[in-house]
Amino acid sequence: MAAYDEGRPKFKRDSIRESLVGQFLDLKFYPKHFENSRRITEKNLQLSGVDVKSNFIGDDEEILIDEKAATSWAYREISTFALELSFLMNGEEIEGWFFPRKGKTLTTHWLFIWPRTSGGDINSVEDIISAEIMLMKTRDLRRWIRRMASKSDTSIQECISYLRKSDSEKEINWCGLRIIISRQLPEQPINILIPKEILMAVNKGRYWKI
Repeated sequence: MAAYDEGRPKFKRDSIRESLVGQFLDLKFYPKHFENSRRITEKNLQLSGVDVKSNFIGDDEEILIDEKAATSWAYREISTFALELSFLMNGEEIEGWFFPRKGKTLTTHWLFIWPRTSGGDINSVEDIISAEIMLMKTRDLRRWIRRMASKSDTSIQECISYLRKSDSEKEINWCGLRIIISRQLPEQPINILIPKEILMAVNKGRYWKI
């Protein structure tokens, strides 16, 4: 969870499904691959982007995990993950979770989750029959995006501004990646879609199928 989440429509719409994914991970994932895992209940830490505190087995370094699950597409396989760049709340544009909020974001790692069901939505933990999971250092992915930005004459911020001001454009191709706006949703999020194979290359091996 990140700051502003509670007041936005998407949070209210997805929070139950994300909670169920969290329960699935607590049962099937964290006990096998991590130790001393603790799901965060303190509101100040949740709003700083920390869902779970943990460390790898045999490693004392604590990692602060923000879980990001593709719950809307659990009924089918998808080959990308959407990084949130911007959304609207009460008419105000807010930076998405991909951008760090100075002094307020504590996340060290994102846990990208592609949960799968047998064909429907996630309404219970039992609906989740499998999942692909990737642990990504936030600094590694942000560094990769900055490298991509150095090759382009157009900044991500300029793409966001263009899509936000346009009445008709739905996406921009930026450095071979798709930046899209979902105007049909109340918060009109703008996301950049990163192919799974690119995430795998940046991630360097922290990937599981369960």
